[in-house]
Amino acid sequence: MSRRAVGPALLAAVCVLGSCAVAADNTPRDIDPDAIELITQDPSNAGQAAGGTGRIFLLAPDVPGEPVHLQSVTRDIDDDVQAVLTSLLAGPNTTEFVAGYRSGLPPDMKVISITRRSRGVVQLNVDDAITTLRGDELILALAQTVYTLNDVNGVNSVMLTVDGAEAVWPAGSGELQSDPLTIYDYPGLEPSTQPAYPAVPSGD
Repeated sequence: MSRRAVGPALLAAVCVLGSCAVAADNTPRDIDPDAIELITQDPSNAGQAAGGTGRIFLLAPDVPGEPVHLQSVTRDIDDDVQAVLTSLLAGPNTTEFVAGYRSGLPPDMKVISITRRSRGVVQLNVDDAITTLRGDELILALAQTVYTLNDVNGVNSVMLTVDGAEAVWPAGSGELQSDPLTIYDYPGLEPSTQPAYPAVPSGD
């Protein structure tokens, strides 16, 4: 399934709008700011070892003639937004990297704050590193984030803000939208039906 690239004029910069918001009946439930550490991906560090029951989603190895898709990899992490994001930003571990797995997120992207809202919405306030991405690169990074957080119990969608300002983001079709993003906005990037990489030995 092919994906329509986002027009360069639309993504010359992410459109930050004061009028874009979650529905008015969504009551914020802020996490204590003192309990939130600044989450930073250090490109010099490899991702966590595979294992456990948790998952993050990476970009699967490229296959000539086939579109890019996501693939889950296992992680020994709690079912918690902050723990999952920390693991996601760390990217692939050495084994996964050698196998061709990669992350579409900027290596220096920082998550400034996390807010749990009603109706399963998680608001991520990030720095402007994500605005350096363009076209399909941005779509892949968004899909990777949305699929990963959707795997956390109670999370249905992701509202992404940049330095506290609300923004519009492209869905998989390239259409810009202000609503919180869901996995259904990225139908061309469904994770592979193969087991999470690497497969857990059967023990036989």
